[in-house]
Amino acid sequence: MKIVGIVGSPRSGGNTEDMTRIALEEIEKEGLETELITLAGKKIAPCDACDACSKTHKCKINDDFEPIYQKMASAEGFILATPVYFGAATPQISAYISRCVAHGGWL
Repeated sequence: MKIVGIVGSPRSGGNTEDMTRIALEEIEKEGLETELITLAGKKIAPCDACDACSKTHKCKINDDFEPIYQKMASAEGFILATPVYFGAATPQISAYISRCVAHGGWL
């Protein structure tokens, strides 16, 4: 069984990444496999509502989204972690979540 932690902070090595790493370490103690993925430094454009995915179930935007999504989709569980900026999730995790619609929602 595998759990993927996706950190939506634009900054590597910050508090959100540290807390996600700790959570994944605790999960590993229970015998599960884990993987930490950070969105910092990755290019993930938000959904542009072109609706092409309704026919293909694949997003037409070519960026770093698809490999990350495939890791999340192949896992049995996932953690989405984000700091809160101005009362909202970061643009990085918001763009990631919006793109999941290309695959019919989350999974």
